[in-house]
Amino acid sequence: MNTKCMSVGFAAGLTAILLMSGCARRDEATVGTPANPLVVVLSPAYSPASVPGAEETIKKHLESASGLTVRLRVAPSQMEAINAFSSGKTDAALLRLEEYLVARQEYGVSPGLQALREGNASDYDAVILGRDGKAQEIGALKDGKIGLVGPYSVSGFTLPSIYLKKAGGKFTPVFSRSHDENVERLLKGEFDAAATYARYAAKRKDLRVLAVTGRVPNEPVVVRRGLDAARREKILAAFSALADKPEGREALGAMADITGFRAVDASVYKPIHDLIRSEGKAVYDLVPDGWTIHKLNQPYFHD
Repeated sequence: MNTKCMSVGFAAGLTAILLMSGCARRDEATVGTPANPLVVVLSPAYSPASVPGAEETIKKHLESASGLTVRLRVAPSQMEAINAFSSGKTDAALLRLEEYLVARQEYGVSPGLQALREGNASDYDAVILGRDGKAQEIGALKDGKIGLVGPYSVSGFTLPSIYLKKAGGKFTPVFSRSHDENVERLLKGEFDAAATYARYAAKRKDLRVLAVTGRVPNEPVVVRRGLDAARREKILAAFSALADKPEGREALGAMADITGFRAVDASVYKPIHDLIRSEGKAVYDLVPDGWTIHKLNQPYFHD
């Protein structure tokens, strides 16, 4: 092919891409207006669909508390929750921990709030559970079956995998689709132990904690890089105020038992990020299609 033609064609294509990018660029000055709503995304894990009208309640509250026009939507998948920030047209999101780690690595999002649960708990223990009356410690399991959640759950897979590797032994991993299923299969005797979080042990007298595999910070509300400080503070304050009214608390409860939020920064999540990297893993291993999202694996994105 003629080199000159190739150059002209490339230049024309590049011009078209630049023109499209220019047309698609966000007008930052009007974010939060009816013509350019502030966009908030919920990870599919936080869909409030179990409470009729909860999604609309959250939207209306965020608008009234912030004074901004808000578009709220639930992402259909983890990948789409993360990639919502790729175009600069999503302003804030409630993400799972593993989703946040990838979104921060790729798009520079920053956490502004952290979810709280019963008792204002901001973190939880990832544990390996056994049935009461059976093995009292991991070492006594020998070559037993270990129920894992995942392979994309921090408490159900990532941390217990690291722990078991260091503990030694030839455990047989068996995957469940959820924490509930994992614990039920343990109780039925299908597993000798199951990886999950400590809340299950507190609820069931017939379960015993065999090992604590790590302390996990609760998930964050994140905002995109480039959102101006005034709008950032308004939307974060609006999220924080959700727990002030009964209907807001009910809607929050529909989102994985959240009871409220507290202010947070990236330092809270750095230890678990560094632990994952120290074990020769990358944050892209934590979510389905993580490596598809991956553009450049770089050190922790500092503020």
